[in-house]
Amino acid sequence: MNSIKIAYIAMEHIKIIITIILIMLALISDIRTYKIKNRLVGIFIIIGIATNVGLQGKQGIGFSFIGIISPVVILFLLYYLKMLGAGDIKLFSAIGAVMGVRFVVYAMAYSFLAGGIIALFIMLMRKNVMIRFKYFVQYIKACILSGLLLPYSDLKNKGGNEKFPFAYGIFLGTVYTFLTFL
Repeated sequence: MNSIKIAYIAMEHIKIIITIILIMLALISDIRTYKIKNRLVGIFIIIGIATNVGLQGKQGIGFSFIGIISPVVILFLLYYLKMLGAGDIKLFSAIGAVMGVRFVVYAMAYSFLAGGIIALFIMLMRKNVMIRFKYFVQYIKACILSGLLLPYSDLKNKGGNEKFPFAYGIFLGTVYTFLTFL
Protein backbone atom coordinates (compact mmCIF):
# COMPACT_ATOMS: atom_id res chain seq x y z
CA MET A 1 0.00 0.00 0.00
CA ASN A 2 1.51 3.32 -0.99
CA SER A 3 1.97 6.24 1.39
CA ILE A 4 -0.77 8.37 -0.24
CA LYS A 5 -3.36 5.64 0.33
CA ILE A 6 -2.23 5.20 3.96
CA ALA A 7 -2.49 8.96 4.55
CA TYR A 8 -5.99 9.02 3.04
CA ILE A 9 -7.15 6.15 5.28
CA ALA A 10 -5.63 7.90 8.31
CA MET A 11 -7.50 11.14 7.45
CA GLU A 12 -10.77 9.21 7.08
CA HIS A 13 -10.23 7.75 10.56
CA ILE A 14 -9.49 11.23 11.88
CA LYS A 15 -12.85 12.41 10.45
CA ILE A 16 -14.59 9.65 12.41
CA ILE A 17 -12.81 10.68 15.62
CA ILE A 18 -13.66 14.36 15.00
CA THR A 19 -17.33 13.49 14.50
CA ILE A 20 -17.49 11.32 17.63
CA ILE A 21 -15.95 14.13 19.71
CA LEU A 22 -18.46 16.57 18.20
CA ILE A 23 -21.53 14.46 18.97
CA MET A 24 -20.30 13.68 22.49
CA LEU A 25 -19.74 17.37 23.28
CA ALA A 26 -23.10 18.30 21.74
CA LEU A 27 -24.86 15.61 23.77
CA ILE A 28 -23.31 16.90 26.99
CA SER A 29 -24.28 20.47 26.11
CA ASP A 30 -27.86 19.52 25.17
CA ILE A 31 -28.33 17.48 28.35
CA ARG A 32 -27.07 20.32 30.55
CA THR A 33 -28.70 23.32 28.86
CA TYR A 34 -31.13 22.09 26.17
CA LYS A 35 -28.89 24.01 23.76
CA ILE A 36 -26.10 23.14 21.39
CA LYS A 37 -23.74 26.08 21.41
CA ASN A 38 -22.97 27.96 18.19
CA ARG A 39 -19.29 28.10 19.12
CA LEU A 40 -19.11 24.30 19.31
CA VAL A 41 -20.81 23.86 15.96
CA GLY A 42 -18.76 26.63 14.33
CA ILE A 43 -15.45 25.18 15.47
CA PHE A 44 -16.34 21.76 14.09
CA ILE A 45 -17.58 23.19 10.80
CA ILE A 46 -14.18 24.87 10.38
CA ILE A 47 -12.40 21.65 11.37
CA GLY A 48 -14.55 19.70 8.90
CA ILE A 49 -13.78 22.08 6.04
CA ALA A 50 -10.05 22.06 6.86
CA THR A 51 -9.97 18.27 7.07
CA ASN A 52 -11.74 17.85 3.75
CA VAL A 53 -9.53 20.42 2.06
CA GLY A 54 -6.56 18.43 3.38
CA LEU A 55 -8.06 15.26 1.89
CA GLN A 56 -9.46 16.57 -1.40
CA GLY A 57 -7.92 19.97 -2.03
CA LYS A 58 -10.30 22.63 -3.35
CA GLN A 59 -12.99 19.99 -3.91
CA GLY A 60 -13.08 19.49 -0.14
CA ILE A 61 -14.69 22.92 0.23
CA GLY A 62 -17.61 21.87 -1.96
CA PHE A 63 -17.84 18.50 -0.20
CA SER A 64 -18.15 20.24 3.19
CA PHE A 65 -20.41 23.03 1.92
CA ILE A 66 -22.99 20.60 0.55
CA GLY A 67 -22.80 18.68 3.83
CA ILE A 68 -23.45 21.92 5.74
CA ILE A 69 -26.35 23.19 3.62
CA SER A 70 -28.24 19.92 3.12
CA PRO A 71 -29.53 19.56 6.71
CA VAL A 72 -30.71 23.19 6.68
CA VAL A 73 -32.69 22.64 3.48
CA ILE A 74 -34.03 19.21 4.44
CA LEU A 75 -34.98 20.08 8.03
CA PHE A 76 -36.17 23.69 7.72
CA LEU A 77 -39.85 22.73 7.77
CA LEU A 78 -39.42 20.84 11.05
CA TYR A 79 -37.73 23.90 12.54
CA TYR A 80 -40.48 26.17 11.23
CA LEU A 81 -43.11 23.93 12.84
CA LYS A 82 -41.14 23.97 16.12
CA MET A 83 -40.64 20.22 15.96
CA LEU A 84 -36.85 20.53 15.89
CA GLY A 85 -34.48 23.09 17.37
CA ALA A 86 -32.02 25.19 15.42
CA GLY A 87 -29.14 23.70 17.42
CA ASP A 88 -30.06 20.22 16.22
CA ILE A 89 -29.99 21.36 12.60
CA LYS A 90 -26.67 23.14 13.15
CA LEU A 91 -25.28 19.96 14.71
CA PHE A 92 -26.31 18.00 11.61
CA SER A 93 -24.61 20.70 9.51
CA ALA A 94 -21.38 20.29 11.47
CA ILE A 95 -21.58 16.51 11.00
CA GLY A 96 -22.13 17.16 7.28
CA ALA A 97 -19.13 19.51 7.16
CA VAL A 98 -16.91 16.69 8.38
CA MET A 99 -18.51 13.58 6.86
CA GLY A 100 -20.35 14.92 3.79
CA VAL A 101 -23.92 14.95 2.53
CA ARG A 102 -24.40 11.23 1.97
CA PHE A 103 -23.33 10.37 5.51
CA VAL A 104 -25.35 13.17 7.15
CA VAL A 105 -28.55 12.20 5.32
CA TYR A 106 -28.25 8.67 6.67
CA ALA A 107 -27.35 10.03 10.11
CA MET A 108 -30.47 12.23 10.07
CA ALA A 109 -32.71 9.29 9.13
CA TYR A 110 -31.26 7.04 11.83
CA SER A 111 -31.35 9.91 14.35
CA PHE A 112 -35.06 10.44 13.80
CA LEU A 113 -35.64 6.71 14.15
CA ALA A 114 -33.65 6.67 17.41
CA GLY A 115 -35.45 9.82 18.60
CA GLY A 116 -38.81 8.23 17.87
CA ILE A 117 -37.89 5.15 19.86
CA ILE A 118 -36.69 7.31 22.75
CA ALA A 119 -39.90 9.38 22.63
CA LEU A 120 -42.04 6.24 22.62
CA PHE A 121 -40.10 4.85 25.58
CA ILE A 122 -40.58 8.14 27.49
CA MET A 123 -44.31 8.16 26.73
CA LEU A 124 -44.63 4.56 27.88
CA MET A 125 -42.77 5.37 31.10
CA ARG A 126 -44.97 8.44 31.72
CA LYS A 127 -48.06 6.50 30.64
CA ASN A 128 -49.17 9.33 28.35
CA VAL A 129 -49.09 7.67 24.92
CA MET A 130 -52.80 8.24 24.35
CA ILE A 131 -52.65 11.86 25.51
CA ARG A 132 -49.77 12.60 23.09
CA PHE A 133 -51.54 10.71 20.28
CA LYS A 134 -54.75 12.71 20.85
CA TYR A 135 -52.76 15.94 20.82
CA PHE A 136 -51.15 14.92 17.52
CA VAL A 137 -54.57 14.14 16.00
CA GLN A 138 -55.88 17.54 17.20
CA TYR A 139 -52.84 19.21 15.64
CA ILE A 140 -53.46 17.52 12.27
CA LYS A 141 -57.14 18.52 12.40
CA ALA A 142 -56.24 22.13 13.22
CA CYS A 143 -53.83 22.25 10.27
CA ILE A 144 -56.43 20.80 7.90
CA LEU A 145 -59.25 23.05 9.09
CA SER A 146 -57.14 26.20 9.03
CA GLY A 147 -55.35 25.31 5.80
CA LEU A 148 -52.10 26.34 7.50
CA LEU A 149 -48.99 24.60 8.76
CA LEU A 150 -49.21 25.52 12.44
CA PRO A 151 -46.35 25.25 14.93
CA TYR A 152 -46.46 21.94 16.75
CA SER A 153 -46.37 22.79 20.44
CA ASP A 154 -48.56 21.93 23.36
CA LEU A 155 -49.72 25.38 24.43
CA LYS A 156 -51.29 24.09 27.64
CA ASN A 157 -48.02 22.51 28.77
CA LYS A 158 -45.59 25.41 29.19
CA GLY A 159 -43.18 23.34 31.30
CA GLY A 160 -41.68 21.59 28.28
CA ASN A 161 -42.14 18.23 29.98
CA GLU A 162 -42.97 16.65 26.62
CA LYS A 163 -39.46 17.35 25.28
CA PHE A 164 -36.15 15.57 25.60
CA PRO A 165 -32.68 16.55 24.34
CA PHE A 166 -32.71 15.36 20.73
CA ALA A 167 -28.92 15.11 20.84
CA TYR A 168 -29.54 11.65 22.33
CA GLY A 169 -31.16 10.63 19.05
CA ILE A 170 -28.47 12.37 17.00
CA PHE A 171 -25.73 10.64 18.98
CA LEU A 172 -27.30 7.19 18.57
CA GLY A 173 -28.22 7.77 14.92
CA THR A 174 -24.73 8.97 14.01
CA VAL A 175 -23.03 6.08 15.80
CA TYR A 176 -25.37 3.65 14.03
CA THR A 177 -24.55 5.33 10.72
CA PHE A 178 -20.85 4.74 11.39
CA LEU A 179 -21.57 1.08 12.07
CA THR A 180 -23.56 0.61 8.86
CA PHE A 181 -22.06 3.20 6.52
CA LEU A 182 -18.34 2.67 6.86
